[in-house]
Order: sequence, then C-alpha cells, then structure tokens
Amino acid sequence: MKKIIVIPVIVVVVVLIGIIFLYYSQQTGYIKIEAPGFETDLNLSSRWGSKAISMSGSEPVGIRAGTYKPERIVVRLTKTSEQWWSILCRREPWGKLATINVAKGNTTALKLGPPLEMRTDVQRNNRIVSIGLTMVGQAGEHYSPEVLTHNGPRPAPKVKIVDESGQELASGKFEYG
Repeated sequence: MKKIIVIPVIVVVVVLIGIIFLYYSQQTGYIKIEAPGFETDLNLSSRWGSKAISMSGSEPVGIRAGTYKPERIVVRLTKTSEQWWSILCRREPWGKLATINVAKGNTTALKLGPPLEMRTDVQRNNRIVSIGLTMVGQAGEHYSPEVLTHNGPRPAPKVKIVDESGQELASGKFEYG
C-alpha cells in the first residue's frame, strides 16, 4: 500500500521540478556592453550560479533574468592578433556595476571601461610616501594599474621629483602589488 502512494508522490514532485525549471529557463533578458572599439569579458554571479559573457560587437547577449554581481571584467584592445593590451578589474569597488538587474525581455546596457580616469591614493608614514595608482572606468569600476600586452606585463611606471628649477631631487620606480 505504501508503494502505491510513494510512486505518485515522486512523479508529482518530479513533474513540479520540471515545470519550475522550464519556467525559470524561459526568463531571458539581455545584456549589452557599451565599450566601443574594445572587446570585453564579463564574469557575473547570481544565486543561480556564474555566467561568463564575452563581447566584441554591439549585439546584446541573452542571459537569465535576475540580479547579478560582477566577479571579473577584462577590457581588451586588439590591433592585430599579435598586438593587443588588456586591463583587469576583479575586486570592489564596482561602481554602478555593483548590482546588475536584468529584466525578462529587456536589454540592460552597461557602460564600462575606457575612457579611464587615473586616480592616485597617497599615504604617508613619516618619511615614506606611498602613491597608489588606480584606473577608474565609466561606471566607476576600478581596474588594476598593471596593463597586460602581447609582450607580457608593461613595466611599472617611473617617477621623478624635481624642484622649481627642474633639478632632480629624487627618482624611483613604482612597484605593482
């Protein structure tokens, strides 16, 4: 008698799970990344898992409707297959991209990447001055100052401190990290 009751209950549960899965799989919205002239890779996470979006054109990409948070952004400029550079954003602050809402049937446009604003973060500890460099994209997302190229990472920038007459007082080189 118990087998007769258990089998229909299992069938009903499986059917309900299938209906729920079908319903949510048809909840599609679109993301369009606005970074003219640049290729982008965008990794997003949501309660449904992670989604990677790679775009080189301006066509929107279908994605399950919902709320997403960025995990990683790569912006790349390719002149030829042997000449390219890229920058990476993989931690907060994400600026306006901190929460990305994608609605069913709608396109969410994301403006990110260049033009970049260069910002410094100066910290002083007695005679030691640390100057951090941050590249900030259109949405307020912060990119690593390390630029990768087809030849590997670019060398760290150099700095020269001069007085009013132009005489060099000190010089040095930035370090990544």
